[in-house]
Formats: sequence, C-alpha cells, structure tokens
Amino acid sequence: MDFARNNAYDSPVQNNPVLPLLLAILASQRNSPKVSESLRHKEYDYIIVGAGSAGSVVASRLSEILCVNVLLLEAGPTPPLLNDVPVLSRNFWGTDIDWNYRTVPQKHSGFGLVNRQVVWPSGKGLGGSSLLNAMIYVRGNTKNYDDWAAHGAVGWSWSDVKPYFLKLEDNTDQEYLSDGYHVVGGPISVQKPRYQADFKKPLIQSAQQLGYKIVDVNGPSQIGFYDLQTNLRNGQRCSTAKGYLVPAENRTNLDILVNAYVRKVVIENGVAVGVQFDYKKETYTVKAKREVIVSAGAVNTAKVLQLSGIGPRQFLESLNIQVHADLHVGDNFHDHCCCPVPFQQSPVIQDIYKKGLQPSTFFEYRQNKTGVFTSVQGISMVSFLNNPYPEDPDIPDYQHYYVEIPHEYAKKQFGCTKQVYDGTYGPYTNSSMFICLAQILHTKSRGTVRISSNNPYDPPLIDPNYYEDPRDVRDIVNAIKTCIRVATAPPMVQGVGATFLNNLVPGCEKKSGDAYIECFARSIVTSNSHPVGTAKMGDPDDPYTVVDPELRVQGIKNLRVVDASIMPTVPTGNTNMPTIMIGEKASDMIKSGIRCKTQIPFVGQNNPKSPAYENQVYTSYGTLGTTVVNLLGTIGDLLGGF
Repeated sequence: MDFARNNAYDSPVQNNPVLPLLLAILASQRNSPKVSESLRHKEYDYIIVGAGSAGSVVASRLSEILCVNVLLLEAGPTPPLLNDVPVLSRNFWGTDIDWNYRTVPQKHSGFGLVNRQVVWPSGKGLGGSSLLNAMIYVRGNTKNYDDWAAHGAVGWSWSDVKPYFLKLEDNTDQEYLSDGYHVVGGPISVQKPRYQADFKKPLIQSAQQLGYKIVDVNGPSQIGFYDLQTNLRNGQRCSTAKGYLVPAENRTNLDILVNAYVRKVVIENGVAVGVQFDYKKETYTVKAKREVIVSAGAVNTAKVLQLSGIGPRQFLESLNIQVHADLHVGDNFHDHCCCPVPFQQSPVIQDIYKKGLQPSTFFEYRQNKTGVFTSVQGISMVSFLNNPYPEDPDIPDYQHYYVEIPHEYAKKQFGCTKQVYDGTYGPYTNSSMFICLAQILHTKSRGTVRISSNNPYDPPLIDPNYYEDPRDVRDIVNAIKTCIRVATAPPMVQGVGATFLNNLVPGCEKKSGDAYIECFARSIVTSNSHPVGTAKMGDPDDPYTVVDPELRVQGIKNLRVVDASIMPTVPTGNTNMPTIMIGEKASDMIKSGIRCKTQIPFVGQNNPKSPAYENQVYTSYGTLGTTVVNLLGTIGDLLGGF
C-alpha cells in the first residue's frame, strides 16, 4: 500500500489522520493486477493498445487461450487504491490517471468557459475511463443497436449484443434480479449505492407527483426515473482492471505493461505488423504475429491511427505522414453534451464532503461498506425523459443526473471564467447545493479529432462542435426546463428547500424565457465523457466506414479497433457498459478464428468446476470444450482438486 502516493491526491481525506484507516478498508479488494517489468518476447500473437474499458476485456478474454500470447500496453500507471472510493471519482480529474485534455475553443458554446474550451476528462491507467466515470449501469436503448445493424453494422442488433451485456454482469440487488432482465456471475459487479441523499425521497415524490414512473432503465422501458445501479463491488469501484485483469494476472501468456506510451502502429505493405512504443526511456518495436488491436478510446484511438498513417489523406500528407489508408478516422465525432443546472438547499443540509469527514462516516464504511463514501460522485437519481412531442416515445431525448456537488467541483472542474463563476455560483459558496445535470441523448452535431502534429506527445485537437445543430439546442432547452420543474416541485421545496440559483449568468442578463435558458446552456457546457464515432463501424461499401462489422480496419490487414470509437451513433445513455460489451463481443469474434494444434483449450484454475473456470473455455471449441471441462471437473473431485 503506497501511502505517500494516495496522500498526494487532492481530496477531502488528504493529510487526514483517517486516511490510513480508509486505505486499510479498501485493501480488502485488489483494484489492479500485477504488471510486467519487461518484455518477455520480441513478438506476440496479439498486441492491445490501451487497457481501458474495452482493452482490458480483450486482453483477459484472449489470454484465456493458452496457445496465444498477449501484450497489453497502457500509457498510464496502475490506479491508486484511493480511486476505489466512489464518492471521490472526480478528485482524480487532472491527476496522473487523467489525460488532462481540453477541447479546442468552441464556436457554438462555451461562452462562459476559459478560452471557450471544455474540460475533457479521460482515464489514463489500468481501467481507462472506468477509473474516472460515475459507474452508472446503463446499457442504452434496445433500438440503438437495431439501428446500428440497419445502417450497415450487421451482427450488432439488440438480439446480437444482449448476450454480451448479460455475460459481463454480476448483479447483487435482488429487486433488479427478480425482474428477469439481469444475471449473476459476470466480471463486473453491479449494485445500488448504499447511500441516501437528503433530497432523494423528495425527488422521488416530485417525480411521481408530476406523473413520471420509477423504472429499471435496463428493463422493458427506458422512460422514467432510475434508482440507479452502479459498477460497485461491496461499496468499492469495480473497474475493468479489477473485473477482468486482476483474475488474469498470473497467466504466463499475458504481459501487462504500464507507462508504455504507444507512438504508432507499424504497417508494412498494408499489414499491421507491430507497435512502436516508449517504455522506461527507451523506444521499442514489438511484432504482432496475428493482430494489433487498438483500444485507446474515441480520442486516442483516432490519434494513434492518424499517427500510423490511417486517416484523411490530405490532412496526413500535410503533416508529412505516410498514408497507408485514406479513411475518415477522426470524423463522425460526437458526445453527450451537458449543462449543470444549480439549486440551493436548506442551510441545515451539509455539503456532501463535510458529511464525508464525519467520524461516523468512516465507522459506517468500515463496518458495512455503506454511507457517503459509496455515493457515486454524489449522484442519487437518474432520469430518461422525452421532449413534449418526441419522434419516438420509446426512446428518451434527454437524461438528468441529480447530484450533490461541492462548490469546489463547480470552481475547478466546469472550467468557468472567474466572472461567470463569481456571478453564478459565488453568492452561494457557503451553502449546500445540488445540480441537475441535463444531458441531451441524440446528439446531431458532429465534430472531429485530429492530431496537432506528427509528434505523438502533442495533445490532439478535440472538437465536439457542441450545439452546431439547432436540434441539439432544442433538446437541451427542454431538458433544462424539465430539470427546473422537477427540482422545484412542492415535495423538493418542502423537503430540502430547493431553489433555483437564479443569479443571471454574465452575458445572458438581457435575455429571458427560453432565450435565457439557451444562453445559459451555451455558456456553461460540460462533457459527460461519452465520446464516440471516430472509427465508425458500418457497411464495408460505405465510404465513411472505418471498420467493418468484424471491427477490422478497412484496407489494413491484421488491425482491429475495439472501443467506443467504433460506435456509429452514441447510445441513449452512459457508454461504459456498451464499451465493455463491445470488448466481449469482439473477443469472441477474434477467438473464433484461433485454432490451437495441441494445447488443452482452457486456462488452469484450482477448481475446474468453478463458474470462473468454465467461463474460460475456448469459444471456438463449443461442446467439445464444455465436455473437457466437465470431465476434468469429475477428475478434480476424485483427486480433491488440483
């Protein structure tokens, strides 16, 4: 346990005498695997770039097959143990496990932000953005995937992807298991946060009073309020590093390197033959005998591909990069943009951080893994709702997050100018507040990701182009109006004294009604870290397709992309679960082409009859593999295990 490193992060428990106690509580769970200190081979069957929400999945699943070896490269470090505290998620923005990106100045939004640039958190470390996210368990709408398939992503309909959502899930809440839409046994734990905000009960009452239903958004209908489930394992974060890589850490055919910075994919004669990367102050080129798999996320995947000579020809040639494939890499970029709508609470209600520093909080967390520390970034409820006249009443138009928020977040993480912060939030600094984070779900605006030079260490040019399409403006205005209506309904006013922070945003003083709300939305815009689309999956005959439905890069052999960048359109909801699903489905695609001549088709475990062991049977061996496992399980029972 590295106390000095954990104490270095700016958080409410920094330099607090209870920090050692908290770390001891967290140490009951491994949050990251053992890593390799050097390369054991000059070439690997598979090289995976990025150990995030998809890359960790693929590394774990491919290394189940003993006749192949796998190298997983991650630019960031192992996560600190303190990262396992759900309520502290946002305290790791701007640290060594964040890429610390900002967008280019926005043309249609960001009027109240410094340089009109949006803060762009993105995970950098084992687990990727599953280290920084709010861990909310949402699969998206079933129609999202049917739409993907209808527009050329054959094999990605809801019926095709549903088994992989179930495969990854280990649901521990009986109330959700009983509705028939959830399962147990997968690598990612799912449970409700064991904490109740002061406003949660009044919020539910307000929602019901206004005619909204409380629903399981992963069940038959997505429309309504969600008493959210999250990726928690007994009160601690369950990242993909914890769920997938820790169980795989002792496999001799898997090497995991951290702080390994990929410069490019090496391409020869239209074939991906390896990866060039920097590690411990040296540059290595390692060969891939079978495939290179890029899983660096919507921004960094576009960056790596462009540095490798895959992207828009004219643009790459302007940077003196040899073009290997003229593709629309970095286009079709879009994200769920948000606007934080602030509300003040009664003075008797404590700020969530002040609650967290009470001695009773530590005792409760130590004894039961309940209380403030299990709150996911202060989020208590989520809703998925429609515009007044929706195009499809079964698909929500916007999403709300109801969040207890310390003023430090607004000051440090929204990126507001001093004038806007002082004018909007300043008068309320000493009071308790919450926000309704309004997020549009069907982003019509499209932006780009471009490398800024041929130097791999230069940050990319990230342009989500928020609100370029007026339909996005319509949706965010409707979303904000609904926020205000719900958060100031009588139960919220009577229960927690909720009042809208109606200090006019500087620059919007002369506007009123919907015009003011639009100005407010354009002034303070944030990302919810759901970027997708920069390596669009689709019909191979579509000129805008970057990867085919098998996730193979067009025009380049032995190269795949497996992460959120392949999504043709963003799902209606949080993207972490769909990204893990993509990792699971892609792994089966890749494994189906592997044939081992002599290896026994499984990875050894102590108990061959355990579910974890059976999950590691080769997909491509089907019934034969299952028969082998059952036979070995019988032998294991006779021998007392082996």
